[in-house]
Amino acid sequence: MRINTLNFPAKLGISGFLITVVLGALSAATLIGLLYSKHSSGFNIPEMDKVQAHYGESILISAMKGSMYEYVAEDGDIDVLTQWIADGAKDDEFFANEVMYIIEEDCQNCHSRNSQMSKAITSMPFSSYEDIVQYTDAGYSWTAMAKSAHIHLFGIAVFLIIVSLVMAFSSYVTWVKTLLISAGWVALWMDIASWWLAKFFSGFAYVIAAAGSVEIGAVCAMSGLCLLDMWFRLPAVVLESATED
Repeated sequence: MRINTLNFPAKLGISGFLITVVLGALSAATLIGLLYSKHSSGFNIPEMDKVQAHYGESILISAMKGSMYEYVAEDGDIDVLTQWIADGAKDDEFFANEVMYIIEEDCQNCHSRNSQMSKAITSMPFSSYEDIVQYTDAGYSWTAMAKSAHIHLFGIAVFLIIVSLVMAFSSYVTWVKTLLISAGWVALWMDIASWWLAKFFSGFAYVIAAAGSVEIGAVCAMSGLCLLDMWFRLPAVVLESATED
């Protein structure tokens, strides 16, 4: 059975699914670009220092370099807190005079138990050393990483297996189908594995970016090719029947 031989309602349903997958993949790419860049709109290439901070640095520094960057008064504030954490995140005079001043200026408008800001996070106050120090450990906690990783693996696997099967029953030559299907799955495994490895070596942030790009590219390519196969007459040179002859 080939997908181009399906009846009209079947083609319509599969097409709706594939178009939705492409839109979802492009939306994910847009979101990643916004989270890991200084921009607030458009499609952006992630900045590697922000990717490295997210997976390898503390939650506090990662947020200041990423999603909370717009609230940071000066880039030097990030450097001061980074050095304080590197020196052991101690409750000393430096913390009282330098670190708390930065926290008050950059963070406490929202991170306060009594904040009235529209984006206030009252459940994550930064009012004392005890409040702040719990966000100074490097990278994701093992619990948070495991939670995020298994959700992504299960969620992406659901639509990736469907796209893979649709591609497998397309009319394209076998090597094209094998390449794209393999690329999608291998990129997914490398992406999630590198989340963990980036906790210990920041260079794996580049693998995360590369694997994520391949994953999105493979999904979009398979979806687009399957749509073409279902609705248009393609040149015989790209079809499996041509190699069989």
